[in-house]
Amino acid sequence: MRQHIAVADAEAGWFRVANPAVERYTRTKTCRREKCTQMPDKKKPILTEPSLIGKKLYLRPATAEDIANTYHWLVLSDPNYISFEPTVFSTAAEAAEAFKKQERSTNQQQFTVVRQKDNTPVGLAHFFGLNTHNHSARIDLLIDPDERKKGYGLEAINILYGYLFNIRGLNKVYTFTAEYNKEGIKLLKKAGFKKDGTLRHQYLYKREFRDGFVYSRLASD
Repeated sequence: MRQHIAVADAEAGWFRVANPAVERYTRTKTCRREKCTQMPDKKKPILTEPSLIGKKLYLRPATAEDIANTYHWLVLSDPNYISFEPTVFSTAAEAAEAFKKQERSTNQQQFTVVRQKDNTPVGLAHFFGLNTHNHSARIDLLIDPDERKKGYGLEAINILYGYLFNIRGLNKVYTFTAEYNKEGIKLLKKAGFKKDGTLRHQYLYKREFRDGFVYSRLASD
């Protein structure tokens, strides 16, 4: 029989029962003035790659359900504002189905950005076009419009490029943004990205051609 060791916790009116295989808490019959303080449940482990865990957020592989539940983020963000490529509008269900059909590859991965305290998705992060020759990859980020200006974008980028540099061994991550996307440019600069150059008339927005910028960060930055 395995030995159980009882440790008294007088303040809470609990006994801690330690077992080599199982650890649990049992309540004593006597509680001060009949007001018993319940011990908090142990924090559930975060089921993702340890390098994808930050201070307030963590990244986990996105699911088709995530894509369906967050599709409205893209619509509310105005796809034509953030992308220089043609937008194919679809339903949330169609977007989820298309995600399921994507070929799995080590050269790209889409993540759901999750808030740790309540396990609520607050964004999507994506790396793709991973080049094994020059050790680079492009990244994109989309934060829930209702959760912006809370520092989530900066932490998500830091987690993602930390993973790509330290775990995947990349030397460079880069992204594109439009000249009018002032908030996006501000975020990239905060994350240590530097402007590589200008792509003239890269974006067509509201029937007007606008320049785009390339921003990148090196492992040595």
